[in-house]
Amino acid sequence: MNQKIWILFKNDLWSSLHINHLFRSGKQNNVAKLTAIVVLLMGILLLVYNAITAQSLANLGEAALIPTYMLSVSSIMMIFLSLLRANGTIFGNSDFEQLSTYPISEKEIFISKLLHLYFFNLLISFLFTIPALLVWAPLAALSPIWIILFCMVSLITPVIPICVGVIFGGFVYRLAAYFQHMNLIAVLFSFILLGLFSYFVITHSNQSAQMQDMHTMLYSQITTIYLPSVLLQFHNSQHILPIFTFLFISCFLLVALIHIGSKYYRNLHLLLIALTSKTNAKQQSIKQRNVRFAIWQKEFSTLFSSYNYLLNSTLGIVVLIFFNTAILLFGMEKLTSALSLPFSIETIKNGYPMFIAAMLLLSNPSTAALSMEGNKIWILKTLPMKQKHVIQAKLACTFSLHFIGFFISILAFSIRLSPNVEQMIWAVIIPLSYSAFISTFGLMLNFSYPYFSWKNDMYIVKQSPPVLISAFTGMAMLLSPFVLILFDILPISVIYLANSIILIVLSIGCYQRTCSIKLV
Repeated sequence: MNQKIWILFKNDLWSSLHINHLFRSGKQNNVAKLTAIVVLLMGILLLVYNAITAQSLANLGEAALIPTYMLSVSSIMMIFLSLLRANGTIFGNSDFEQLSTYPISEKEIFISKLLHLYFFNLLISFLFTIPALLVWAPLAALSPIWIILFCMVSLITPVIPICVGVIFGGFVYRLAAYFQHMNLIAVLFSFILLGLFSYFVITHSNQSAQMQDMHTMLYSQITTIYLPSVLLQFHNSQHILPIFTFLFISCFLLVALIHIGSKYYRNLHLLLIALTSKTNAKQQSIKQRNVRFAIWQKEFSTLFSSYNYLLNSTLGIVVLIFFNTAILLFGMEKLTSALSLPFSIETIKNGYPMFIAAMLLLSNPSTAALSMEGNKIWILKTLPMKQKHVIQAKLACTFSLHFIGFFISILAFSIRLSPNVEQMIWAVIIPLSYSAFISTFGLMLNFSYPYFSWKNDMYIVKQSPPVLISAFTGMAMLLSPFVLILFDILPISVIYLANSIILIVLSIGCYQRTCSIKLV
């Protein structure tokens, strides 16, 4: 590997992971260790789940499909992640201006960014391929050549998802460049692509699920949803040539992406910089406003000025808007029939509050609200205002986003599902309780562990300790009542009442704790 590319990749990876904080003393050291523990726990959970899935396939007599199934599922997940991360890593990185002044070519910068994407996708791939190999290899009594082939495929598997993410990411940015509000349009285009891909996965999964034969159903699912998996068969020696064909196609696509991408990399970045400068240069009249309203408006300006921040903060809200709009237009019966959801209408009524809450947990800009100030934090510290005004404005930004998804959800729920009084009460209280908790908890974490010297905001909104800890905690707070409901341990009204009280008490505590943390 070119030494310049290696140095760029190493520095980029080191700064994005903040491994050096693990070896420091004080608060940064503690939060880095806590983040590492959270990531490790999430990785272990996914490893265990994949091992159980592989063992289940083996128990069904489908051990031969384990490697193909795991490689396909991991590839689908990597496509989702690449669509979400590619723009922030490849095109939306603010360090391009600095790097372009060094004696390095655009091709070397581009390759180092691709390696950055490849590293994270490879970690995801290992979480699927390692359990598959541990379960499948002893059952099939594999020869060393099959193990080597499987390891080679595992190393190459992230390439196609990366190519998909980068190509569509470049397409989204280039198309959005024709519009005035580029970041908003880019996020809309990204959601459209993700929605189309999700619809394709769901519909083809349902079509395959209608088949009677288990082997035919699984094979149809994985080959229809992810076409390259046709080449990834590990049954006998006849499949060696298709496997090498897959490796060749992946390498060819990577070489083509490097050649074409590096050619237009500088032009696209210069276009983005020019558009950003043009947008920031517009003069606006100064108006006197209420302090809280002015800061709230500033929070929304920050939100819409960053593609990564906006995309990460509105994912769940957009899902709620599209899903509930579909309910209003077509009705729940037609929608459940089209998606082949195995739930009765009464079950959906009782569980709908948790669905709304889950989507609100996905949209939490408060976890990065303070860190997004970046090197301009000194302005916030010197302004003549109380800290609680800043806290309230940042929380209000999150609540405003949540209210949009919450309102349309309640509207669709009340019109199309005709809930009784108790179901309607829980549909209001449960989402609001989760919204209050996750917003205050996320902001408390961000005030406790802020980070202002970032170069790429993707770290702040996707990988920072407050984001990861908040996501893991929200997942735990969501799964606990879900398990109680699933196993019918307590009446649903008791579970919802206890859960809402706990969340509201925790929200008050998190808010008070945040107000006691000094910004300076």
